[in-house]
Amino acid sequence: MKNNKLITAVSLALTTHVAFANDLDLSGIDVTAPLEDYVNSSSSSATKTDTPLIDLPQTVHVINQKQLQDQQSTDLGRAIDYAPGVQLDSGEGNRDALIMRGNKTTSDLYIDGIRDDAQYFRDLYNIERVDVLMGANGILFGKGGIGGVVNRVSKQAQFGNFSSIGLQLGSFDNKRATFDINHQLTDNLAVRLNLLAHKSGSFIEQVNFEKQAINPVFTYKASDDTVIRFGREYFHDERIGYRGVPSQNGRPYSGNRSHYYGVPGMSPNEVKVNSTFIDIEHVFSPKVKIKNMTRYTDYDKFYQNVYAGGSVSSSDTFKLKAYHDNTQRQNFFNQTDVTWKFNFAGLDHTLLTGLEIGNQDNRRYRITDDSQTVSIHDRRGSNWDFSGARARDKKTDISYHSIYFQDQIKLNDHHKVVFGLRKDDYETKFNNVVDSFKTTIDDDMTSSRAGYIYSPTDNLSYYASYSTSYQPRNGDQLDGISNSNANKSPEKFINYEVGAKYFINPNLFATMALYQLDRERMQVTDPDDDTKKIILDGQRSRGVEATINGQVTDRYSIVGGFNYVDAEITKTHGSGSSQITKGTKLGNTASHTFSLWNKYEIDSVYSVAAGIIGRSDMYAATPTASTSVTIPGWVRVDLAGFARIDDKTRVQLNIENLLDKEYYWAGHNVNNIMVARPLNARVTLIRDF
Repeated sequence: MKNNKLITAVSLALTTHVAFANDLDLSGIDVTAPLEDYVNSSSSSATKTDTPLIDLPQTVHVINQKQLQDQQSTDLGRAIDYAPGVQLDSGEGNRDALIMRGNKTTSDLYIDGIRDDAQYFRDLYNIERVDVLMGANGILFGKGGIGGVVNRVSKQAQFGNFSSIGLQLGSFDNKRATFDINHQLTDNLAVRLNLLAHKSGSFIEQVNFEKQAINPVFTYKASDDTVIRFGREYFHDERIGYRGVPSQNGRPYSGNRSHYYGVPGMSPNEVKVNSTFIDIEHVFSPKVKIKNMTRYTDYDKFYQNVYAGGSVSSSDTFKLKAYHDNTQRQNFFNQTDVTWKFNFAGLDHTLLTGLEIGNQDNRRYRITDDSQTVSIHDRRGSNWDFSGARARDKKTDISYHSIYFQDQIKLNDHHKVVFGLRKDDYETKFNNVVDSFKTTIDDDMTSSRAGYIYSPTDNLSYYASYSTSYQPRNGDQLDGISNSNANKSPEKFINYEVGAKYFINPNLFATMALYQLDRERMQVTDPDDDTKKIILDGQRSRGVEATINGQVTDRYSIVGGFNYVDAEITKTHGSGSSQITKGTKLGNTASHTFSLWNKYEIDSVYSVAAGIIGRSDMYAATPTASTSVTIPGWVRVDLAGFARIDDKTRVQLNIENLLDKEYYWAGHNVNNIMVARPLNARVTLIRDF
């Protein structure tokens, strides 16, 4: 009822703005800026060179600023809603976690091409666009890059003066304010400041969050040929962690979706992110340039949970577990790229050579408390205590250096190839403090890529590609090493892909890809003990992805996609109740996902949009011989309305889950299954200055 009242109120507010616009006779506004849409022509994330999408031998989703604004994708999780082939994992309710082509990752997350692999939810207040690169991407991104990588491209200072403010109110006492101020100080120096303040409750009892951020960046033109960019970001997020509902009889427990299964007051989460970067780019000539990028980030993160640790029994009881987890991490990365365009033997080359060095210091410890069995009608337990000895305490010091090259060769107007290699040398100093176990691990990994592009016409291309990537045993969060796996070889990922890309018209782009992604020597959480890792012999994902985005007509724009994936274990592993048999479908990976966002511009003032997202059922975790929990499939409908009050002011209403569908969107394991948001709305006012 509260949500319905809010939706009515914001709808009336939007109607009032529309009426106000009519009174001012703004329906005839001459919008001199070009019509914005969702089409993207190129990306520099996939090759580190500005390459047309039609010439990239892989699937790339570019979620541009227009799409982020129209869908009010304020965080990374919302941004990838309409990206086929990418699904959200719950991340224990405290961090971004993605499933890409059947592979779970919390580390293949980047900002401006630099690794950002800590445990937190990423806000998009300072982000220009999000690039999603599917398949193994080891050649440019190093370790990981398994099912794909997600690169956020940040807002940089521009020469010119502009600014905007965004104010948002919404369901569950949601309040958000953003400021984006860009000013040219001199002919050679520009500054941009992005600010965030966001506070919100939730439909889950006693769950809330509050976050603030400040991000000043500078652009300095040292000369006509040299540009220096530098800046700093502080991001702070405090919230009550929520890990979802337990299971019962192979399905998510069907209770009141607002209930918290655990103790909200004993489940605080907090992260502080302090990041500094400097980029220097020098152009020697129109054909040769060099770029050096340095980023240092300090992450201070803790989270504590009292959560469902077992399924609901026939007597309506279930087990609660509890822990306190603290992570301190410092990342230092430096990349140097040299791009050289030249002609050799009658062929046009774009040669990229690079050197990357990095260091990651990580300390993570965990304190657990004894589990308690409680009634489903009294879900709290009592006397939780986190003052005991550390059940887990690991120190990881990783240093590495990498060299790589990539050559994009134009054979003629119709045929192009791209190939490259990367050599990574990793040294990991590991200290398992609890077990007094120390070791040093050296991993030497060589990743590769080869692709062929055939373009019979300027607006159509076909491609075939092969790429590899590796993941050392330190894992996503750098502490996956144990006494038993320290000497195991890195995981290997091999991606085969063929596809087609087609500009139906200059502003409407469609793609289709068929792929096979093989995972060897995979490391996963032990289904019988979530504090341990085990090695499985293999995993394979085969699928097809199709996308379309851009303008169908001058007034009608779309973003859509479909993904089918058959992701399974390729060899039987283990025995007894924990056995995972050959052919078992992977957890948290729906076979079918689809999405379609439609926007229609009624005139230069008013627009409307409707979206639909859906997927088939899936397992909450990869089934064992004794445990199997299915998350049902679902379809969600979204709606939006837009009004341009004047040439500097616009207001929009976004309604999510219009039909108030009750569904579950992810499972961290079989007893931490996330309930989706019910019907909710947000009204946003954006004012340019």
